[in-house]
Amino acid sequence: MLRPLLLPKKFSRWFDERFHTNLTGILKWLRDSWYANSILNALRRFAFRTMQHLRLLFGLPSRHYRLHLGCGNRHLEGYLNIDWRKTLATDAVCDIRHLPYPPNSVDRIEIYHVIEHLSRNDFERALTNWHRILHDKGTLVIECPDFDSAVREYLSGNEDRMNNIFGWQRFDGDAHRYGYNFRRLERTLVACGFSQIRQEEPQDYHRDEEPCIRVVCLKEV
Repeated sequence: MLRPLLLPKKFSRWFDERFHTNLTGILKWLRDSWYANSILNALRRFAFRTMQHLRLLFGLPSRHYRLHLGCGNRHLEGYLNIDWRKTLATDAVCDIRHLPYPPNSVDRIEIYHVIEHLSRNDFERALTNWHRILHDKGTLVIECPDFDSAVREYLSGNEDRMNNIFGWQRFDGDAHRYGYNFRRLERTLVACGFSQIRQEEPQDYHRDEEPCIRVVCLKEV
């Protein structure tokens, strides 16, 4: 895969100090442009969807049975790591609301601290898509902020919870568009065809930073 030349930071810093250049800054700009460029990411999404549709057209089986959606910079081994934009962790760039997989082709989907960035309607549409592509009794794992607990902590004087309620807003898409507690999330999952919904202890690193919910459920047959 083509990507900008990545040199060890120690070398680029030594080069800058030795020759009074800005090689470190140039390499950082190249790296950021490669990963964050909106046109490149649009092309990556188009290429991924096209390849999946071609596989479906020619009857080729899917090679990806476990999906990690909205991966950001976290790469899960044994999963296809998918995000809207290219990062060091992504295996594929795609809109996770509209995954181009045939019905009953995926065993497991995991998604961590992403659904709060979607509108209520977009989340329901995404769930419908994920339900379609999961095998019967396929597993869906979701972790997200515990909205009710965050609000209670904020009202008790924890100003930092404002970031957990509304998002850090560091870039487009980094704001939170809806909040969930377990019951609200459970109702949405049931409405979209999931069953055997249970709450478990959160496992993602966010649990050390804010109140979180972890839900595990199955595609209803």
